[in-house]
Amino acid sequence: MSGHDTEAPALFQKLGSSTIGAGLFIVFAPIHLLVSEEISVAIAALTLALIGGAYIGFGASAKSMKIFWLELGAAVFYAMVALAGLLWTPLALPLGLAAHAVWHVIHYSSAFGAPVPKWYISFCVVFDLLAAAFLFVLYLP
Repeated sequence: MSGHDTEAPALFQKLGSSTIGAGLFIVFAPIHLLVSEEISVAIAALTLALIGGAYIGFGASAKSMKIFWLELGAAVFYAMVALAGLLWTPLALPLGLAAHAVWHVIHYSSAFGAPVPKWYISFCVVFDLLAAAFLFVLYLP
C-alpha cells in the first residue's frame, strides 16, 4: 500500500479531513488573539517549522535518498521562513503557510516527492490556507 492509499484515522473518516483542518484552525486562531503579538509570532513560527518537518518523515518512508533530501530541503526551507518571521517580519509566516499548502497540492498527484496520504494533504491545505489568511490580516502593520 502506498502512502497515498493509507487509510485515514477514524475521526477523519467520520468528519472529513477538510473539516478537521478547519476545526484545528478554529482552535488555533483564538490563541493568537489572547496573547501578545510577540508570543503569537513565536507560536506561528513554531507551527510552521513543525508542520514543515512532517515531510522529513514522509521522505524517509519513501526509501529513496533523492526524495529524502528533497523533503529535508523543503523542511529546512520552512524552518528558515519561520526564522525569518521571528527575526525579520511576521508577514513571512502567512506566506510560509501558503507555500506549505502549495507543497501539499504538488504532492497530491503522486508525481512529485514522497508519497503522502491524500487525507493528510486535504487536512493540511485547509488548515494552512485558513491560518495563512488569518495571520496575514493579524500581522498587517
